[in-house]
Amino acid sequence: MGRQALAHAAGQAHDIVRRRRGAALEDAILAAAYTELSTVGYRAFSVEGVAARARTGKASIYRRWPTKQELVLDALLEALPAPSECGIDIDLAVVGDSVTTVALLRRIAVTIAGVLNSPAGDAMRAIKCEAFSDPELARTVDERFQAPRRAALVQILQRGVARGEVRPEAATPMIADVLPAVIAHRVILMREPVTEADISAIIDAILIPLVEVR
Repeated sequence: MGRQALAHAAGQAHDIVRRRRGAALEDAILAAAYTELSTVGYRAFSVEGVAARARTGKASIYRRWPTKQELVLDALLEALPAPSECGIDIDLAVVGDSVTTVALLRRIAVTIAGVLNSPAGDAMRAIKCEAFSDPELARTVDERFQAPRRAALVQILQRGVARGEVRPEAATPMIADVLPAVIAHRVILMREPVTEADISAIIDAILIPLVEVR
């Protein structure tokens, strides 16, 4: 192998190592940010604290995440299960005809309650409470966390319309927000765990009357 080829191979190897270091550093920063958020909350969260936990410099963090908000949300996204992993991202093409709209909504509700009742939910609660007084944070939280869930719920309601189980005018984003909003209210504001019995009551007393064919 010639000198140029050796130099090229060495450069490629160096790039691979550098990328691996970069990925490992990003993972360490995200883990440290999640720990910081869970420990001190959103308001006291600081890049300095994250840098100390990750054993890196603030400059390394700011190069990747220009704002505290972006870092916090990425850390939370990394900690929370992906929609496809927790049942929110439902492939309606493979859902059997015997599965009713209510059954699918119950599945979503159980998943949402499970996340909010988990350690990751503690961090989510801190962010949501802060979002009440921070419009930009509220907008970003909605885009990154609530919008995918809302879209999945609208699809379920639209499927219900096609099955004759849901009124056409009820298959809207506003109605789709009702179920998670009630669950979040109980967990975040009232600080009460949501049980499966609670979910059944919410669906039976609130959601079904809202969407059922009249």
